[in-house]
Amino acid sequence: MRDDLTVIYYTSNRERPRFENKIMRSLKHASGGLPIISVSQKPIDLGQNICVGEKPVSSQNAWRQLQVGAAEAKTKYIATAESDFIYPKEYFSFEPDRADTAYIAAPLYLCFNQRGIAKVFYLKPRGSEAAMIIGRDCLVDAIETTLKDVGMWGSAHADGRTIPYLLDLIGKREDFHTRVPTITFKTDSNMHRRSPHDPHSKCRELPYIGKSNDLIRRYT
Repeated sequence: MRDDLTVIYYTSNRERPRFENKIMRSLKHASGGLPIISVSQKPIDLGQNICVGEKPVSSQNAWRQLQVGAAEAKTKYIATAESDFIYPKEYFSFEPDRADTAYIAAPLYLCFNQRGIAKVFYLKPRGSEAAMIIGRDCLVDAIETTLKDVGMWGSAHADGRTIPYLLDLIGKREDFHTRVPTITFKTDSNMHRRSPHDPHSKCRELPYIGKSNDLIRRYT
């Protein structure tokens, strides 16, 4: 097993417990015994758990939870993981070349599981900071530099300040491709109900993943 990578799982614990428990079980299986640091707002049983207490749901607080976990890690690199993502094993076997670059897993597909919206997949071309391999120090410094003037934890509106997209804070990014797609669910409990996606990529079945309705049934 590699010794240069720690998985940082961050969650506001707003998803349904049954769903998030299945997400955590999938993560443990896919990561193959890598060390996991979970940073949550309620205590959870996943790796080394750091419970920060309940906070308003905001980008600032999500980045702070990620920063807390990364600062605790002892490895050169971290792999980010979030409470509505399914990751392929290939994600955790990727080996980066540089510690100052965000390596983003591709392809990433949204799986919509919201009331009143078709249960389908859409490609998210830009990827996500929640499917990223990056140098530990690079990530901690990027978040600290950007949020240094807004305090540790923010309100639901980040104290009136717009928090930048995390990948924009880092600057350098490269995509890396996996045979099996990464999947992120869009649920009614997500912080953001909408997400940028390719409207022409709509489909109900993906290779290695199967049908969207079947996947939703397995996890919910």
